[in-house]
Amino acid sequence: MCGKTAAGLRLFPDASAGDALHAPGAMVARAVEDAGRRLHDLQREEWEDGALAAVALTLAIAASAVRPELALPLFFGGMFVAGRAVLAIWRRWDLLDRLLVERDAYALREVRGRAEHEAGTVNRRRLSRTIRSRLELEDNPRVVANADLLRALADELVDPLLELDPACAVACGRLLTDDLGSPLINSELPAEDVRSRLFQIRSGFHSGD
Repeated sequence: MCGKTAAGLRLFPDASAGDALHAPGAMVARAVEDAGRRLHDLQREEWEDGALAAVALTLAIAASAVRPELALPLFFGGMFVAGRAVLAIWRRWDLLDRLLVERDAYALREVRGRAEHEAGTVNRRRLSRTIRSRLELEDNPRVVANADLLRALADELVDPLLELDPACAVACGRLLTDDLGSPLINSELPAEDVRSRLFQIRSGFHSGD
């Protein structure tokens, strides 16, 4: 099965709600609920700080004509708040990206929607092209050793009669692009993990209704 459960994982490196969980069930449900709340809070920070920055910068432009002495303070204040908005955007993106590999987090609409997007036709075609380009290069011994499974996966990704489990689509993307966490790319990880990951990903295909 692609994806992991949230038990025993740190979802929030910057908050106490992300302390490691040691039991499934209610503890996992609480972690997912906290994750949803954190995503919402970060989105609110984006909107509020972004709106405040826009107001401050607009006032800075206006002040440059009528009260020049206020222009610079307003400008720097607006830039500071804009920086906070950018930080909130990054933190929200980072949290969402980490939640994508937690199957329990798919109970959150935003996480599920992002995963379903990765399982969509456009992204599947992109993943298929990535696989084929790696096969053409043939400079990675792990790619060569698993060429049969990679070719089969590339074909399945573009097969319109097959649907792909969203968690497995996420796992496929990680396998092909994650420099640190992918055993296909990172030679310090066990080579045998490549084949097991490919079998897990391909197990996520099923015929559409």
